[in-house]
Amino acid sequence: MPVRISGPVRRAGVECLWRNRDAARGYSTAVSLHSHTVHSRESLDFIPRILERAPLVRSLVRTLESRHGSRDGPVQYERLSWRPPLHPHAAFDLEAAQIENTLGLRPLVSLTDHDVLEACTELRAIGVPVPYSLEWTVPYGPTVFHLGVHNLPAAQVRAVQAALSDFAARPEQPRLEELLAWLSAIPAVLLVMNHPFSNEERAPRDQHVPLLMHFLARCRGRLHALELNGLQPHKDNRAVMALASALSLPVVSGGDRHGREPNANVNLTNAASFDEFVEEIRRDHASRVLFLPHYREPLAVRYTECIWHVVETTPGLVGHTRWVDRVFHQADDGEVVPLARFWPSGGPWPIRWFISAVGFLADPRLRLTLRLALGRQAELGA
Repeated sequence: MPVRISGPVRRAGVECLWRNRDAARGYSTAVSLHSHTVHSRESLDFIPRILERAPLVRSLVRTLESRHGSRDGPVQYERLSWRPPLHPHAAFDLEAAQIENTLGLRPLVSLTDHDVLEACTELRAIGVPVPYSLEWTVPYGPTVFHLGVHNLPAAQVRAVQAALSDFAARPEQPRLEELLAWLSAIPAVLLVMNHPFSNEERAPRDQHVPLLMHFLARCRGRLHALELNGLQPHKDNRAVMALASALSLPVVSGGDRHGREPNANVNLTNAASFDEFVEEIRRDHASRVLFLPHYREPLAVRYTECIWHVVETTPGLVGHTRWVDRVFHQADDGEVVPLARFWPSGGPWPIRWFISAVGFLADPRLRLTLRLALGRQAELGA
């Protein structure tokens, strides 16, 4: 049976709410794509990269490392990982509330933890209508790509997750193309290439970009859209728009929320269900991306706030209240344990001092001062 589209379909485009306050007029629904819950395991190797964009915090960290560093040398961030500070229901509520309160529209929310479906399973078990979705980590030579896999049929969830896990253990290119063909053949599934130019494994850019182009040359026919990412700089999203145009693919939103700041962009639609939304993208290439005002904030400010969300105390997050319960260390034997095992009292005083300093910098009352000092993000085209 064909999927019904309940309202007029509009061609692809990008809007910014701060430039057009009526951008959502004529739409009934907004879709939040790509956000994370406590079920995602995130490497802390991003911290050195974020610090390059947050000079004040970078200075604090370097001072602490020089004065209180261990005899083994600098902090080995690649051995540290963390979990975002929101359980699934809180993550869903955060995204839904922004859509309802800011735009006055009906929300559709797709949560995409890294390679796992626990959040979706938990929410559906209590009647919260989210699609089965995840962010698939795809090893590709010295780099990785992240693919948003949205709206898996319930009957195929276990088979898909098992196949993706098997590929992670044996990342062979022919197998990758088979998996993409299989997923793309499922009519209701939406396959999105997330943040194409963001190099998670930190291979040199002159290696990452040719690998990206090689991947797209072989697999473009299995993908349905490229992502405009709410946590990537304007120049990267501009490059994604140009790439999507060259490939004749639509662009869709993807906030990539990890903390407690809701996604900085959404899709506008008149679809009455996630199936209908997928049909708009896959069949008609009809996508309207709306960037929300906090996307304009300096990235250094937003990244500092993200670090604060990693380390602050979160009373409602049962079992993961303190940052030492949410941050993990991988030992030489491969065992991954929470830092609370080593620091039951919350860590030594230099680290507690650093956390207080980050909290001070992340205070919303400082945003105006930091905005004036750092400037806003560049404008996106309409």
